[in-house]
Amino acid sequence: MRSSPTTPFRVGEVRVDPARLSIVGPLGPVHLEPRVMDVLVALASKAPEPVSRADLLDTVWAGAVVTDGVISRCISILRDSVGDDRVGSRFIETLSRRGYRLVPPVAFAEERGAGRTSTGRASRSRPATVAIAVLPFVDLSAAAGDDSLADGLTELMIANLAGVASLRVIARTSSMVYKGARKRLREIAAELDVDYVVEGSVHRDAGRLQVVAQLIDGRSELHSWARTYTRELRDLLTLLNEIAGSVAEAVSARLVPAEAERLARRIEIGEEALLRYLTGRHFWALRSPDSLRKAGDEFAACVRLAPDFAPAYGGLADCQIVLAMYGIERPLEAAALAREHHARAFALDPSAAEVQTAQGAIALFFDWDVDAARKSFVQALASNPSYTTTHLAYGDLLMMLGEFDRGLDLVREAVRLDPFDLGLAMNLGDFLIFARRFGEAVRQLERTVAMDGRFVAGRLRLAEALALAGNGRAALAQIDLARDATDSQPRVREARAFVLAACGRRREARRELSALEAERDRRYVSAWEIARGYAVMSDIDCAIDWLRRAVDERAPMVLFSGVHAALDPVRTDLRFAGILRSVGLPLRMASRG
Repeated sequence: MRSSPTTPFRVGEVRVDPARLSIVGPLGPVHLEPRVMDVLVALASKAPEPVSRADLLDTVWAGAVVTDGVISRCISILRDSVGDDRVGSRFIETLSRRGYRLVPPVAFAEERGAGRTSTGRASRSRPATVAIAVLPFVDLSAAAGDDSLADGLTELMIANLAGVASLRVIARTSSMVYKGARKRLREIAAELDVDYVVEGSVHRDAGRLQVVAQLIDGRSELHSWARTYTRELRDLLTLLNEIAGSVAEAVSARLVPAEAERLARRIEIGEEALLRYLTGRHFWALRSPDSLRKAGDEFAACVRLAPDFAPAYGGLADCQIVLAMYGIERPLEAAALAREHHARAFALDPSAAEVQTAQGAIALFFDWDVDAARKSFVQALASNPSYTTTHLAYGDLLMMLGEFDRGLDLVREAVRLDPFDLGLAMNLGDFLIFARRFGEAVRQLERTVAMDGRFVAGRLRLAEALALAGNGRAALAQIDLARDATDSQPRVREARAFVLAACGRRREARRELSALEAERDRRYVSAWEIARGYAVMSDIDCAIDWLRRAVDERAPMVLFSGVHAALDPVRTDLRFAGILRSVGLPLRMASRG
């Protein structure tokens, strides 16, 4: 049997999922460009025989005229993705005048837990990635409106399962959409694109809990596993580790030693501290200035109640990173706080994906160290392939370097893991803007705003996309709607200045930009926001001046200078190359158009 273009398979210990454009190898999960995945599938379909360059061109590019370097680039990306190289290659061998061949044995998936090797002999193989959604647990003992215990149980069950690399777990924001929903399980499974659904209930009696958990096949709605547990309240987190281990076993997920060790840990946290943490995650997902500050307040309350709870310190670090990225807080001050919170989280749980992701984000956005950031993100994805914040941050890094397809793959996977997260939906629109796919960005951001018309940050980003797409009237209409929907007028003014500049209304744009400059005496206004306004209306000298100020302020968004469409008018200025050099970006980005 040979694989179809979407059949999961293994190349030695490297797991390949063509449908999701992903592999999991020595460097952890990596998302591939579609053409690169096509090359890997073509090599696997012929293994162990070599595939010539001519055959690859015919199979992957259907005979289209492409440069000779295209295949070499795809092979190079594949080798980089598994930590291989051309000299002494252990993954892809280059055969003079014959092409390329895969060195390890190839095993195609057939049934769960079994497969067929490329030599035709049946063999045992790891199962393909299993997708799971944990639906909101029901508290049978709670007073009306008090779902804190059940919601906390749901959140931590998701986190525990997400830490198993062979599972793809839908994030909390999207799972909680189905709280109280009257839908068939097969409908929910189809909407979330999952194989299994976990649901259950909790009943509290004084200091004891009874938890019922069930694993249900998303297509047949048949119970695959169910169990009732009775424990002390203080043992809730330890119990959830036990349940997660049982669910992983029921779907034949393979636990590596570190995962098994984590699920065997004994953990305690009070109910109020847990509720504070969950409330913080809710506000974090909204990505507005007010919500990020509220999230920070909730995480701070959590660590006062539970000083050994690492995820809350990670949440505090995340808030400071995003507040600096969005130009809400002064970067140097936010960086100092982020480092402090991350140090506490790292001391408590250095291997957690949340901690590794925060470490990478600090390296990237505050230290401007791309290599260190990439290493942390790869480690984080290996620890938890379902942690959407890692997908987003790693995607940011790739977009900064102009690797648009790979960056978009990462953020799209984050959206698949959490399709109802407004912030992620908006970030996908951001990435499409960086890739200059303005029409797609507009459509994505329109869908985002349709999910919640009160999401001001998404509406402002929609206005910017519309302006860059040449639809100034619609862009200004979105600005007006945003202004009417929020008390946070500073963000509206910054977006309005950009939209007016992009629409060619230079006099009005200059008035707004001058007002923003004056406001810097009363509040922090990022020099980046002013720089891009001047740049998009081709005021080169002012744009360069404000970009230099943004570098001095260590504004994180300066790292997007190489790809931001607003800066296209200044790219041919020799001073712009100096700005790119000062932040460590490749100079080839200076000529990007």
